Amino acid sequence: MKLELCDKRKAIIAQDGHLLVLGGPGSGKTTIALFKAQRRFAALKPGQENLFLSFSRAAIRQVLLRCKEILTPSERRAVTVQTYHAFCMEMLEAHGRLLHGRPIRFLYPGEERLQKSAFDGDWNVERQRQAAELGIYCFDLFAAGTADLLERCAALRALIADRFPMIIVDEFQDTDDNQWRIVRALAEVTDVFCLADPEQRIFDYRDDIDPRRLDILREAFKVAEFDLGGENHRSPNAGILKFADGVLRNQSPLPATPDVKQVSYWPNAFAATVHAAVIWTFSALRKKGVDNPSVAVLSRSNSLISDLSVILSEPHIYNNQALSVVEHDVVWDAELSAAAAVVVASILEWPTGPAEESLARTLRYIVSFYKLKNAEEPTNTAAEHARKYDEAAAKVVKGEEPRIKAAKALVAAHAAGIDLIGEPVADWKAARRLLQDIPALNELFREVRLIRLFRATDALASGLGERWLTLSSYAGASDLVRRILEQERLIATERDPQGCILMNMHKAKGKEFDGVVMVEGAFKSGFFDERTEQAPFERSRRLLRVGLTRARTLVTIVRPQNARPLVD
Repeated sequence: MKLELCDKRKAIIAQDGHLLVLGGPGSGKTTIALFKAQRRFAALKPGQENLFLSFSRAAIRQVLLRCKEILTPSERRAVTVQTYHAFCMEMLEAHGRLLHGRPIRFLYPGEERLQKSAFDGDWNVERQRQAAELGIYCFDLFAAGTADLLERCAALRALIADRFPMIIVDEFQDTDDNQWRIVRALAEVTDVFCLADPEQRIFDYRDDIDPRRLDILREAFKVAEFDLGGENHRSPNAGILKFADGVLRNQSPLPATPDVKQVSYWPNAFAATVHAAVIWTFSALRKKGVDNPSVAVLSRSNSLISDLSVILSEPHIYNNQALSVVEHDVVWDAELSAAAAVVVASILEWPTGPAEESLARTLRYIVSFYKLKNAEEPTNTAAEHARKYDEAAAKVVKGEEPRIKAAKALVAAHAAGIDLIGEPVADWKAARRLLQDIPALNELFREVRLIRLFRATDALASGLGERWLTLSSYAGASDLVRRILEQERLIATERDPQGCILMNMHKAKGKEFDGVVMVEGAFKSGFFDERTEQAPFERSRRLLRVGLTRARTLVTIVRPQNARPLVD
């Protein structure tokens, strides 16, 4: 990729030592970091690479796409792109024994939620105890464990520095205390290149994220600093960034731009207005020449996102025009889907053991599904389901008939047998169909169908296929499926955004779309959080700027009549 670089960017590429590059959305921070990696490629020794660390899988995907545009294949092979969690997970797996004298074990998010729901006490203290005494690390303690490793072991720091002569740290303004400990330890032995946008600091409501992080870096190390300012290459011909900066700084009047459309609604017209806004945004993008546009529908809360998904799944009438259903994806909590998948995997194991044992295993995994559901959002229904299926499992073990219909139906299905042919996809669908055929288990069937969104189907098929070739059965499929899905959730990159995608604004950070529809509810999910903030709502304004600047071409804002103005 041939680009004409300005003098400032040439100076960044030529600068040695630690670097800090500031810039807003689309200013080219990632691009210049990759040009920097390209310049250092020739000096790398065999086995050396440059490391690119970021927070989200979405940001990783963007970096990988940019790598293909800028770097040659051999240069790309010399750049490792990882999330903090993936990097820390590898470090703990490889070197965690140095901390405790035993291999590290991981407590994955689904399992942690179940333990937390059953634990009577301060869970934060308990998980710290498990890490310190047992070497069991939950997802949120990966960084703390890795920081301990690097701070205590100079030889390990030297080893990492030898492998990675330069480490690029994306979104540095959002590093928490433990991630900063990692960066600080590595900066003692290798070059650190930090990319930051102070105006995108949207996680400082957390106690472990210091709003002074950039100043702390400047105080700790001698850093060459460059500011790319308000340059915008994401939407260079659009007024989106100027509008977003106006919202951020509470500057009135907001700049007028055809690239940002504002729509208001009365409460009784909410559903139809949102539906029409999404369809109009797609239409406007196509008229602008965008083929197969991607549109993100954003709100502040997951509860409103759930409502919006229902709205787009139903037809509506707007200004006497019929609105058809909008097919869409939702960036969702994947743990329930994974729990339902383990139930399907346990059905694949039915032919491998005694009926009582096989059925009890399946029923207990159904219990785990409902316990997890209750841990996420406690309800009497979920708790009662967990209790009933637990009782059913106990009766099956004793050879007694369970009371509930769904368990009886599973017993009958087991007695009828399940035909497995050793073809993982077909066998998976056959096992999954049992959940569809039993009305009380349809909820699990709906969840397990979302497994396709994991992008783990190839890994599942490969793992199950290998298991069949080795054993002529799916023995141990439950543990295999759970392990694959947990690994994929932690380290897999996200797919390219396509079509219509719904998510909250925090999840949108690091992503790019052709268009964005930002929705404010009349009675919930307000743009300005008046419960926790006071005017001028600086935190909310930073979040709104993040949402607005996800768009390359067009933004549609849907708000209730008489809502608080975007600027005062």
